[in-house]
Formats: sequence, C-alpha cells, structure tokens
Amino acid sequence: MTSLRRTISPAIKLLHESEKHTITIIVVNEDTVTGELTNSEDSWNILIKDATIKTKSGYKYKCEKIFIRGSHVMILTLPDILKNSPMLKTLSHLNKRDFPTGIGISGRAGAASSAIKATEWQ
Repeated sequence: MTSLRRTISPAIKLLHESEKHTITIIVVNEDTVTGELTNSEDSWNILIKDATIKTKSGYKYKCEKIFIRGSHVMILTLPDILKNSPMLKTLSHLNKRDFPTGIGISGRAGAASSAIKATEWQ
C-alpha cells in the first residue's frame, strides 16, 4: 500500500499561525465577526472567543464563543504581525521566477516556449 503525501497550503498554515490573535471574518451572508481566534482546522472551521458580530443591517452582538463552519467563510482578515512570519519567508522563492508559469493546454511547456519567443523577439 502506497502512502499518499499530503501537503498543507500556505493559506492554511497562515490560518494556524494566527491562532491567539484577533481576526475579522466576513461570512457568506455578509455579517462581520471579530474576535480572538481560538482554534482552526484544515477545513477552515474556526472557533472564535469574545466575538463581536455586526450584521448587514448594522446591529452588533457580543458572544463568548462562536463557531464558524469553513464553507461559510468568505473573507478572512489576519493581523499585520503575520507579515513577519517565518513561514512566509520560506515561500518568498515562489514569487521570484524567471518566466511565467503558463496555463492552458501547453501548461509549463507553453510558458517556457513563450519565454523563449519573448527573448528572441527582443
């Protein structure tokens, strides 16, 4: 039996690193939830402590704890302190490519050939 290698996306790693920080979430029905991220899962299920909920109509509610299912998360705002996260420094090499990655039928081969054509054109 072969073992499947499972990788975690950078977004999920950043979500886990933001635990114990104050975050803001906009859910699918456009309500805004702000509070301390207590627990998060790989499926984006989130538990927030000392939450303030602001509805689309403008009402504000306070909750001691609130659980948000991952499929209901529309926008997640993380604290600025995570810009200095060591995890982001390991991903910085992904932004420094010499040629475009390419999409479509040709994939990476198409991107490489378009990069070669671009250098020949100049």
